Amino acid sequence: MKLLGLLLCTAIAVISAQAVQKWHKSADGSLFYIENERKFTWFGAWNECARKNMSLMAIDSYSKHVQIDTLIRKLYAAGPGLWIGGNDNDLTNRYEWSATGEIFSFTYWGPNQPKRGVNHCILIWDDFKWHDWPCTNKLGFVCEENRFIKQKFQELEALQNECDAMITNLTKTPNIVLNINPKIEQ
Repeated sequence: MKLLGLLLCTAIAVISAQAVQKWHKSADGSLFYIENERKFTWFGAWNECARKNMSLMAIDSYSKHVQIDTLIRKLYAAGPGLWIGGNDNDLTNRYEWSATGEIFSFTYWGPNQPKRGVNHCILIWDDFKWHDWPCTNKLGFVCEENRFIKQKFQELEALQNECDAMITNLTKTPNIVLNINPKIEQ
């Protein structure tokens, strides 16, 4: 009996010691951080993403919706309740993405949503659809790579590739000798 208890305690310790995987890549290689513990207000979630040099996710197109929806459905049987980067700033009747300031051009609202009123922040709910809720409720969240930093990195990478190609081409060209100290005839 003591052996069974010891084995059970060991199994529980091993299971609880395993780290929960929070970093995920989508099919196209985009990096996401998904925190499913319900302990963050929308503003706390925004801050946590910023600390990781990321942004609360802006699902501003159908392709981004498919990207994150596929990933979340692969990870969870039901939507875990995750803040995303949409809100109405408590001032307007229009929603925008906090990372870009762009007004929603794509939506995936759940039934009878948005409700507005005291609900100003957007989440992916257990039906995998968007709902608006009070920003002070505590949920998990989804961060995506900061799109501006990602874009600049891609531009730098393209420039680096261009420089590498130039250097390669220069090494393939025959040596040219230039006389930089020409004799001046008097």
